[in-house]
Amino acid sequence: MRKDNVMKWIEKFPKNVKPTYEELIEFFPEGIRELFLVFDNKMASDYQVYNNYPRFDKTSGWKYGYCRKYRVELLSVTIVDDSFKALGITVKDNKSLNVLLEKCKAKYDDGYEERYNLITTAKKTNQMIRTKSRLEREKKELMELTENINSSKFNKSKWADKVSRNKLIKLYQGEAKGLLDEDLLDDIGYTFYTRCKQARDTREHLEKGEIICHFCGTVHKAVSYTALIACPCGYYYTYREYRRSCNANNVPGGRATEIFKAYTDNWLMCKSASEKMLLIDELVHECHVSAMTGVKGRSVCMNLVEGSLAQIKNMLEMLAGHE
Repeated sequence: MRKDNVMKWIEKFPKNVKPTYEELIEFFPEGIRELFLVFDNKMASDYQVYNNYPRFDKTSGWKYGYCRKYRVELLSVTIVDDSFKALGITVKDNKSLNVLLEKCKAKYDDGYEERYNLITTAKKTNQMIRTKSRLEREKKELMELTENINSSKFNKSKWADKVSRNKLIKLYQGEAKGLLDEDLLDDIGYTFYTRCKQARDTREHLEKGEIICHFCGTVHKAVSYTALIACPCGYYYTYREYRRSCNANNVPGGRATEIFKAYTDNWLMCKSASEKMLLIDELVHECHVSAMTGVKGRSVCMNLVEGSLAQIKNMLEMLAGHE
């Protein structure tokens, strides 16, 4: 392995600059890129291991572990300027790639599945024990917290409604026939708006360690994750349960924040039915992209539309056919 080749990789992507998968692929010369993609696909299809464990090495820079859940690694790949290396094989052409693939198979056959099963079984057992212990501890904590308060007003939430799939279908079908139902348009548009706005405000406060009472709008600063928060209106919360409720109800946030912020910023400025329909269509398009690309993380559509992911995907495909 030539030192200058390694240095090019490290200089371009030092420890504080973690390359994306796309940047990794683009770094290779075209021929090596094709070989790497063949290798990458073979790892996924033949052994169900994926490029999921990047870490930085002082000597070789960013390297990539091919593994499954719990980082049960089959092998790791080192990157250089004109090749990539794994299991002691430097891949520069089809011949060296085939040698590497043979070594991969040999290593996989040498007990990888057994090792994976042993590790995952142990991890799952430990996780079950920890979960049981946590649930028992939390149950005791909640009993102590609610001992002297009205438990019917403890950790109650009112999350904004999601949009009905049937209403969306009806809206698009009418619009395709030139019969846009403006009442339905406003109903759907404002439902999207209220859900996105509530989520935007909620997420902003959560990141500052604050919660908003759903019954009077008072903002409270949490002193700890589990401390009781008493609202003047008579309701009680803990930061932990409030945040869990937010996540359980698919309240928009995370990578979807910018999409929803754009919608809330623009909805009230829409004057005509055509402007409203265009804005809704842009949001539905983002839902479609999110659902079909399978990007890691909660799909945007699950935040906004009623139904399972499969049901929403079917609806989005149907709506795409009307475009």
